[in-house]
Amino acid sequence: MDANVVTKFIDQNGNVLGEAPCLLSIPLYKGMQITIHGHSKPFTVVEWSYHHGHPDEGAGLMIMLG
Repeated sequence: MDANVVTKFIDQNGNVLGEAPCLLSIPLYKGMQITIHGHSKPFTVVEWSYHHGHPDEGAGLMIMLG
């Protein structure tokens, strides 16, 4: 596994809310609630996608939260 592949949590404007320096092995579904350290409210998963590629291509798991 490439150490440069990350999991990013973003809002619907593309702002990064948090990230993990690996691929998180969690089940994802729309409407799932996620809490992020440093943010006072819970978020819900709007959509998610995975891109397999080179780090400069933004490879990794992208989880959009609303």
